[in-house]
Amino acid sequence: MIKDELEHRALKVQRDMAMKYHPNFRIEKKDLLDVAFDEKKLESTAELGCVWGVDCGYGLYALEKFGLKSVKMVDTHWTESALKQVKKHPEIEHFQRNFAEQSMPEIIGYVDAIILFDVLLHQVAPDWDRLLEIYAPYTKLFIIFNPQWAGSLLSVRLLDMGRDEYFRNVPHDPSHPTYTKLFDSMYEIHPTHNKIWRDVHHVWQWGITTNDLLFTMDHLGFQLDYFKSYGKMSGLANFSEQAFVFKKGTF
Repeated sequence: MIKDELEHRALKVQRDMAMKYHPNFRIEKKDLLDVAFDEKKLESTAELGCVWGVDCGYGLYALEKFGLKSVKMVDTHWTESALKQVKKHPEIEHFQRNFAEQSMPEIIGYVDAIILFDVLLHQVAPDWDRLLEIYAPYTKLFIIFNPQWAGSLLSVRLLDMGRDEYFRNVPHDPSHPTYTKLFDSMYEIHPTHNKIWRDVHHVWQWGITTNDLLFTMDHLGFQLDYFKSYGKMSGLANFSEQAFVFKKGTF
């Protein structure tokens, strides 16, 4: 009876969040933000890769729920809907840039927390661990939700596995134009990003193990403050969705 009631409440919260922020808004990420921001007296955040599939819904939720004074939102491709939403809030500064550019941490400036939802798996040139390194001096908290790799002991660059194995491990159709082009023209320059197709962030690039992520964050001086695993991703035997909060050792 109690379990049924809790599930009913969770579904209601999910529906409410979807109606207010975006149909793809996920309660698991809301819960992670609640854990990260609750009672920590944080005033600012930067959400890196905030637009795709959710139109800045998580940054907007954090702003409104926790009364933040400053929210930086960064993405390469902005939708009209996302722009319309962020322009309603004077606390939000948005950037149409690739947040992996070396200069971006300084441009964004210091923030209390950095939100990385489903973006580490895309980061190459610089790779995901280098991305964390360049932002580490500019925050005291990393809030990470990412599909974590369980197919081997070490992190893997999925493209190095070859076409067949790659598509066995990602939730994408090989006939999709982006992914067809990816393998057919892997070392040609992408017309938009001025990188070879192999290094663009629009495609799934990495299988990152949890051990490698923990090692990287420890090396950067951040301790694991919260962790939750949501189990295997549907249809992907080698990936598990996991939530993390890392805090700087002095915080």
